[in-house]
Amino acid sequence: MTYGIKVYTKSGNMHVPPMDVYLQRIVDAWKSLDEFIGISFKGCAVTTVPGGSGDHLIHCFKTNSEVSSGFDALKKARAERSLEELEDLIKKVDLSEEEYQEDSGSALTFV
Repeated sequence: MTYGIKVYTKSGNMHVPPMDVYLQRIVDAWKSLDEFIGISFKGCAVTTVPGGSGDHLIHCFKTNSEVSSGFDALKKARAERSLEELEDLIKKVDLSEEEYQEDSGSALTFV
C-alpha cells in the first residue's frame, strides 16, 4: 500500500485496491512471514539440524554477541557426545563371545 499505485476518489479518499492486488499482498505477506519464522526458529536454536550443520545460525553464538564462545563449546559438546555414543555402541557388541563357523557355502554362521 505504501509504495504501490494509488487511486483516489473525487473526495480524496484512497480507493480499495483491486481484489487480485489485495489478495497478492496477503499471499506475499504470508510467504515472508513463513520465511521469517523459520529463520527465527533457527536463530534461537528451537530447531536444530542433526550433526550441527545449522549451529552457525544461532544468534547468540555469532561473533560479538552475548555468548560468542558458545559456538565452540557446542561444537566440542557435540563431538564428545558422538564419541560417547560410539563407545556405547562398541560396548554393546562383544565379538569375543561369539564363535564363527564357516558353513558349506561362503557365508559365515553364528553358533
